[in-house]
Amino acid sequence: MNIALIKKINERLPYGVKRPFSRLIRNKLIKNKDFVHQYEELQLLDELDREGRRQYQLARLKEMLRYAKENSPYYAQRFAAYHFSPETLTSVDDLKVLPVLTKKELQTNFAQIASQDHLDYYEVSTGGTTGKPVKIMMERKAIFREWAFVYHYWSKFGYDYKKSKLATFRGVDFGERLSVINPLYREIRLNPMRMNRSNVSLYMNDIDTYGADFLYGYPSAVYNFCRLCRQAGIHLQKRFKAVFLISENLYDYQRDVIEAVLDAPVAMFYGHSERAVFAEADEDGRYQFNPAYGVWEFSDKGEPIVTGFINRKMPLIRYLVDDYVTGSERDGFSIHGHRDAEVLYGRDGEQISVAAINFHDDTFANVAAYQFIQEEPGRAVMNIKPEKALSQTEQESIQQRVNSKLGSGLMVTVALVDDMQLSARGKYKMIIQHFRAD
Repeated sequence: MNIALIKKINERLPYGVKRPFSRLIRNKLIKNKDFVHQYEELQLLDELDREGRRQYQLARLKEMLRYAKENSPYYAQRFAAYHFSPETLTSVDDLKVLPVLTKKELQTNFAQIASQDHLDYYEVSTGGTTGKPVKIMMERKAIFREWAFVYHYWSKFGYDYKKSKLATFRGVDFGERLSVINPLYREIRLNPMRMNRSNVSLYMNDIDTYGADFLYGYPSAVYNFCRLCRQAGIHLQKRFKAVFLISENLYDYQRDVIEAVLDAPVAMFYGHSERAVFAEADEDGRYQFNPAYGVWEFSDKGEPIVTGFINRKMPLIRYLVDDYVTGSERDGFSIHGHRDAEVLYGRDGEQISVAAINFHDDTFANVAAYQFIQEEPGRAVMNIKPEKALSQTEQESIQQRVNSKLGSGLMVTVALVDDMQLSARGKYKMIIQHFRAD
């Protein structure tokens, strides 16, 4: 029985029916030979010195390049055109003889890039800078390899994939149910769409009953849980060993509340739907790229150019990613997303970073969450979800402080809302940007 079928059964059956089979369902992931092999390989890699890790990475790179040459018509032709041979590769720098692969080129040459090898695969899609989804053929074995990387990273914070349990907050609505048990990932999934001040204690009861010792989910949902628990007088200091955040940006105001309420390490990793890069953040939020997942270079603009190892069905060699990176391997990297559009535009072309919007006073003391909506340069609406009813004077005070902070090139109008706007996948962004600069 493959992982896709197991996931369907796991999602559709009531927990009471599938509970006797929980261990069997879980074992389909953690006892899969590809998962076990990848996890053990990562443990061995931890014991190597810098040079040993470089040699390991180079061997994996050659292996992927040979495979691409033998099984992908696109790469066979491209290697020949640029007189490139995997056998003569001595360093990652040798790849630079090849041109980068853009998302547009990937879609144009989709069938030719795909491996002609008879691998079990499925299709995934990801957003691009143009908003048009980008399709990828994903080898099913990549699912198991991916989870090995995730669990190995989490293990640095005390997570044991054989014993630990997650309390998970994602952008998923279960209707009227507050929680469901998911044995495949050994987690209790909490419904963030129904959580409020009056029922957050019920969420905590479900977590305690299940015995979750780690929190996991979108920053906005975990932040909201922490905020509501603090209001309800539920003390969470040291209750969880760590919190694992994914998918969304983590804003300063969210981190401040999460760390204050949980008093636990915050961990995030960087990846993308194409599964060609994996970077791990330390407790200070500085990233290091994992050499077992692939190789990385940077363009003159700081954009990652990556070659992945875990998906052979559609090899991505020197693939250009729509993000940019600053920092160094010695000090760690910061990773920023072009596609997030996390800037507001002033009337004269000013670009105001989301970092400038953080306040370290009582401006938002009675605000649960906020979000900017921009349709035209020089103007934006700031939607506010209040903790409690805000008077007209309080709203005007917030509007005045925000406008003072952002400068004369941008006029912000405050509006009260019940909830923030979320993406189709239930993700939160501080700025919903409808205006595109030329």
